[in-house]
Amino acid sequence: DVEDEETAGEVSKNPDLSTLYMFQVISKAIDISLAKELKNLLFGSSLCCFSEEWKIQSFTFNNIPQLKYGIVQKKGGPCGVLAAVQACVLQQLIFADSNRNKDTRCLQPSEAHRTKCLTMAIADILWRAGGNEKAIVALPSGRQQFTPMGKYKADGILETLILHSATRYEDLIVFLQQNIHQFEIGPCGCILLTVSVILSRSINLVRNDFDVPTNRLIGSHGYCTQELVNLLLTGKAVSNVFNNVIELDSGNGNITILKGITSRSDIGLLSLFEHYDVCQVGCYLKTPKYPIWLVCSESHFSVLFCLEKDLVGDWKTERRFDLYYYDGLANQEEEIRLTIDTTQMCAEDKENDLTPPLEHCIRTK
Repeated sequence: DVEDEETAGEVSKNPDLSTLYMFQVISKAIDISLAKELKNLLFGSSLCCFSEEWKIQSFTFNNIPQLKYGIVQKKGGPCGVLAAVQACVLQQLIFADSNRNKDTRCLQPSEAHRTKCLTMAIADILWRAGGNEKAIVALPSGRQQFTPMGKYKADGILETLILHSATRYEDLIVFLQQNIHQFEIGPCGCILLTVSVILSRSINLVRNDFDVPTNRLIGSHGYCTQELVNLLLTGKAVSNVFNNVIELDSGNGNITILKGITSRSDIGLLSLFEHYDVCQVGCYLKTPKYPIWLVCSESHFSVLFCLEKDLVGDWKTERRFDLYYYDGLANQEEEIRLTIDTTQMCAEDKENDLTPPLEHCIRTK
């Protein structure tokens, strides 16, 4: 078994400048009590396991020339995690440098560049969850670190994990660069990121984020809950998509607090549920810092994005613009580009509604 150990060495932070500094990541093995807590938080029971759909999913890129930026989803289930990572990769790919005028060439990255964008995206997700002061990266060791017993069902992944803690962003980047193949090629990169983002936030804080302490991060049929998607996008596993908090008087002087999004998110969210008046997405998610949105429609998450950053800051850009749509599960074979014209009126016929769900989602914005 691996006890706490420090990995220290001289690593070049920026190979171009060849500035050397001491690289420090502290590693320790998972134990059965932490593995049980993780399973309870994920599934509501330590006797549940990740489904096959989760076990075979990593962040593997598309090889279709027009879609080289896209991450491919093998089967249904973990789409919330994949869409959130996809959106963060696009943020890196399109908006990481300050050059404002983008053209479509940024959507045809080299293999090395898209891997770098995946590294930066994962680093940002974990660092944000760690309150911008720490992150934990969970990686498999290839052998069990504890003996499963009692009310714990082994799944072949959690039992093998080593947890690597970084308290400097630079150390996190270097460590992820060295291990990005575990996330990109896998085989279980999706699970590794999910465990890493929970531990970076901490189990106690994640449970405290929930409206109800018995909520979980993976729901029925292996789908991601809104709490897990919010954790990946905002660093907090809150249960709702409206702004801030809502206090409900439940009688007898009892106040129920429903927690929402507390600040403007980098990445946004549009939901078909809002079209049907089931929920209301607040402006912190509806008008994010970057023109990239997760689309929640019919138990599935996909991504909409625009190459013009001004779209979320200048109303004149909103008159007519192009949106790109990507769904990693749809066996998409070519780029999907939608032209949105907000100067035209369109009559809605609720009775004979043949409007595609994606269009309903866009109209909520």
